[in-house]
Amino acid sequence: MRVALDPDPASFLARTWKFLDRDPVQHNVIRTAAQARIAGDVPLEEDALWLRVHDDGVLAGAAISTPPRGAALSAMPRAAAEAIADWAAVHRPDLPTADGPGAPAAAFARRYAGLLGGQVRGGLAQTMLRVDRVEHPRGVPGRMREALPEDLDLVVDWQRDFSAQVLRHHGGDADPTEPLQHRIAAGGLVWLWEVDGRPVSVAWQSRLPKPDDGRAATVPATRVVRVSGVYTPAGHRGHGYASANVAAISQRALDGGATTCMLYADKANPTSNKIYQAIGYRPVGESQEWLLVRPA
Repeated sequence: MRVALDPDPASFLARTWKFLDRDPVQHNVIRTAAQARIAGDVPLEEDALWLRVHDDGVLAGAAISTPPRGAALSAMPRAAAEAIADWAAVHRPDLPTADGPGAPAAAFARRYAGLLGGQVRGGLAQTMLRVDRVEHPRGVPGRMREALPEDLDLVVDWQRDFSAQVLRHHGGDADPTEPLQHRIAAGGLVWLWEVDGRPVSVAWQSRLPKPDDGRAATVPATRVVRVSGVYTPAGHRGHGYASANVAAISQRALDGGATTCMLYADKANPTSNKIYQAIGYRPVGESQEWLLVRPA
């Protein structure tokens, strides 16, 4: 096994796109993370990792790290995941987490922690869901609208609450202001549900690449949009606002040329799994986070 580090997300995608497109839903986080940084929707971290692993010259897997987040792995054989762990233990011994499809994520985490004298502990377990036809909830008041620059402070506050509750180990302490500024400025990526002119829920979507954008490496055969950052403040929950917002975002993406939409739901949260499936999302896989605990 040979591990290669690409200098930037564009070089990485040019070399991994066909591999990642074999399962565009399972690999969506890796793909959209690279695409968002190429497009300028999210600032590029100086110490981000864009990794490939080859088995006898054949691409066997890919992994990224966009600090403060840890490693995100594609599907790959156990030996490939362990090879990336060997590389990371030498070159990036401070990764806080690893996540991805169950078997490779676990293989990476155990090897990495073992090499560094640490331990692994299970973190957030998620279900991957996809939708091709949206079932819109009925009787929910309000409408979806795009978040504007004047909404930044509100959206930042909500993202901090969301991170504290859901993304505790996924860079939850990082300041979300600059990334959200970029997303809102890019347009069409952050959406609010509002009732009587008052925002009551928020969600994000990944960019839908254009077939004529001139970057062959970033034009997918399967055009998947990922919905994330779904959050409703406690005082507005129970009215269907998040369901209506996710349904509207998903429908807009499908109408705009996406072949499917996908999202992640916390396996320990039956409410979110239920509401997503009620609007047409169906489980297609699982992802497991591992916390990399270092010796005291």
